[in-house]
Amino acid sequence: MAVALLLFGCGMREPLPAFTANDARFGRLGGRGDAPSLATMCGSWHTSIVGRDEWAITHVSFPESNVQDACFTPVTHEGRKVSVGQPPRGCGFPAPSARARLEALADELDALPVAAPSKLFPCSLTPDQRRTAQRQNARALRAIARESTIYPYSALVIPGHGVLEQNDTALASFLPGHTCKDLADGDLGRLGVLPVRTARAADALRGGVAPVAIVTGGAVHSRVIEAFAMMQLLECREHIAPERILVEPCAEHTHTNLRNSGRWMHAIGARAAYLLTDDWLQSTYLQDATGFELLMGTPDQRSLRDWGYVMGSWRQASVGIDAGFWFTPYRFWAEPRDGLGSATCVDLP
Repeated sequence: MAVALLLFGCGMREPLPAFTANDARFGRLGGRGDAPSLATMCGSWHTSIVGRDEWAITHVSFPESNVQDACFTPVTHEGRKVSVGQPPRGCGFPAPSARARLEALADELDALPVAAPSKLFPCSLTPDQRRTAQRQNARALRAIARESTIYPYSALVIPGHGVLEQNDTALASFLPGHTCKDLADGDLGRLGVLPVRTARAADALRGGVAPVAIVTGGAVHSRVIEAFAMMQLLECREHIAPERILVEPCAEHTHTNLRNSGRWMHAIGARAAYLLTDDWLQSTYLQDATGFELLMGTPDQRSLRDWGYVMGSWRQASVGIDAGFWFTPYRFWAEPRDGLGSATCVDLP
């Protein structure tokens, strides 16, 4: 399967059309009549959404055609130097209105029980894993709320990647808030692409792209929780303050990385994040056109199969590399924000 993916997977960024239209490619819902309710939209995407707008069956859209509504800002990578322009008017994060929301969410996390899954931590975790994750994220949210800097993107989204060899590393028992663990000889190699992705995340944080990184990934292919391992690498190898890291330890695949990080974005009132990965398979998988639909399915196809809706929109926003993406959980991001423009299905079970 891996060989087949390497042979047939070919990512391509669609060229920006020379026109605009009133459809999902440009952040709007095509067709006529009133927009469906959120329950109808999320419960019957194929009939209520794709039935009136054929472009809404995928994430593909062109935010650079409308940077104001999309909150789209290119990010330039030159080696390990990352730079980003000023956000469009009204798009900087955190906005004054978001600060109280961040503090309230931190209070909510502190009050959550550790015995059962919750909306933002929907998987099975041990009490220690759940407790330390909730405390870590409450701490980071309070730090963001008190930030004086305004950033172009609300967060970096850094997906994990698991391999069985990670069981043999010093990070197998790491929890947020623990002291740094010394990596043994060979641990970096056994961690696969995680050191590459976290190094890029650290560079983007230092470049002022976003105030925080959402590291997302559970214990899928080994007992290592990928989000916790990436936190260790960011904090201990890249010297990023723990207050600049949100952990999402429940995702199992790329499409759940996107959905679960989208839940955190929705919870903090964010419009757009910068999704950053490595230069290999995943950056191809996330492009506008690929060959993956012929084999294992695109993230859109898997989202529709597993949950019945399209998660949102993403589009390459990086300059110098092909692995950085503007990402929003609001598929119809150009619609009014008091209506369909702030409607998302990612909070559904």
